[in-house]
Amino acid sequence: MSLNWLIEGAASPGQWISNYVGGSFDICSPVAISLPTLPGLKVLSLEATPHKNYTFIPSPELGGPQESITNLNFCNVTISYTHPGWDDTIVVTTYLPSEDKWNGRLMANGGGGFVTGGASIVQFTMIPGLLEGFVVTTTDGGHVSDLADANPTSSSWALSSPGNVNWPLLINFASVALHDMSTISKAVTEAFYGKQAEYSYFYGGSTGGRQGHMLAQRYPKDFNGIIAVMPAINWTRFLWANIWPSFLMDKLGIYPRPCELNAMTNAAIAFCDPLDGVEDGIISRPDLCNFDPHDIIGKEFDCNGVTSTFTSDAATIAKATWDGPRSSTGEFQWHGFNFDANISQIGIGSTVTKCDEDGANCDAVPFTISHVWAKYWLLKEPSFNMRKISHEVWDTLIHTSVSQYSTVIGTDNPNLSGLHKAGNKLINWHGMADQAIPVNGSVDYYERVLAGDPNAQDYYRFFLAPGASHCVTCGLVPPTMKLMDIMVNWVEKGIAPDTLPVIGDNKYGARLERNICMYPRVQHYIGGDVAKESSFTCV
Repeated sequence: MSLNWLIEGAASPGQWISNYVGGSFDICSPVAISLPTLPGLKVLSLEATPHKNYTFIPSPELGGPQESITNLNFCNVTISYTHPGWDDTIVVTTYLPSEDKWNGRLMANGGGGFVTGGASIVQFTMIPGLLEGFVVTTTDGGHVSDLADANPTSSSWALSSPGNVNWPLLINFASVALHDMSTISKAVTEAFYGKQAEYSYFYGGSTGGRQGHMLAQRYPKDFNGIIAVMPAINWTRFLWANIWPSFLMDKLGIYPRPCELNAMTNAAIAFCDPLDGVEDGIISRPDLCNFDPHDIIGKEFDCNGVTSTFTSDAATIAKATWDGPRSSTGEFQWHGFNFDANISQIGIGSTVTKCDEDGANCDAVPFTISHVWAKYWLLKEPSFNMRKISHEVWDTLIHTSVSQYSTVIGTDNPNLSGLHKAGNKLINWHGMADQAIPVNGSVDYYERVLAGDPNAQDYYRFFLAPGASHCVTCGLVPPTMKLMDIMVNWVEKGIAPDTLPVIGDNKYGARLERNICMYPRVQHYIGGDVAKESSFTCV
């Protein structure tokens, strides 16, 4: 084991210790942190690095904090371990505030895309949690943790050899490393402070939302409160909604211009927006909307300053995106996206195209996560051209995805009786304008949970967020740490939330405040300033 010191403004480790605000940071060393035996795990290394007056420099373009955070004081304990016989190496990173700043709680953090967690997600929830006095922790799951690999065009870890899935790493990514993170971080916390955390929490969105639901389903005793939002549950099915539009474009040989797809989305918003009682650029009642893009064929729209007319090709692709994938014989395969989802958003949208500078020779830009899943885990052929498949092959791939991987990473088991028995809680909010994960997948899951237990709202609450896209830190969404406060009050004081506060900008840049409603209730305008939460109620 190695002793790593990061001295900032101190001449020596001894001076560093004596100057530490908590007065007890001599225990921030591997020789002072003694872990118990961890069944099924073998610790390979333990590093402890004290940080004083540390400055965290965020990456605002990724949606995290916009300004640097200074004067951070914490102990970074990094543990590398393996599951004997699995040939894996996993890293769990835990930041521990000084004892006088610790609030007695632990907050674990999820990942995104194909990233289990790790240093890249620090800015989203770990640093905000640390600032609030939480011990914060994350795991890399045993593979790449760079956020750039969340939405990759290839995979460095899917296959252990040509044609063979690396099952240990997939199982780690799906579930096991999450439980290990809970076990290890709790042991580190107790070793550091000499006492256990009073309460433990998990926060994650997207893949992190899937992880939170997996913990609720398989390890329901690990965390007292789980916040698992816009979750990538139904993993083996929903990924096909992301490439259904590009698949159809290739089959039909039609590739609408980005400006037309964007204008068609805006036309749908304009049509559906007033149905909740107010025009604010947000569709709050998609259940009342029957917009058909074919009805606006031939009407004019602005395409980058040039007047154009809507085409039947764009109407066909937009409608397919909103309807969701269907089999070669017309059967439902998964839900589509809502009308106000930014389906043409580069890098995350499901219906992205690119064209020459003059708007000609357009082509589809498929959602990479879905192609990587199909090529590496289903076909086991990284060089396979997914854009040449027939509809029958499409159907076979979906069947393979569901039949081979549902029990590994599907994360759609509606039986949460273990969570109920443990007395722990789960919250999910999902943006109704999510352009990466169809929101109706969360609706479908929650309804199946309620079908099995009509009283599930006692421990699992779900909220629809009108106007929110696939983002936990931008747009009209619940602030991360405010949501954590709500979960803490539910777990520790029994105050169950009926609404969640959201704040952010609508598509026109107007600042709004709302309270989103616990499903199945929805937001409805009752009069007054549309920027104020008091102007809306849940019906």
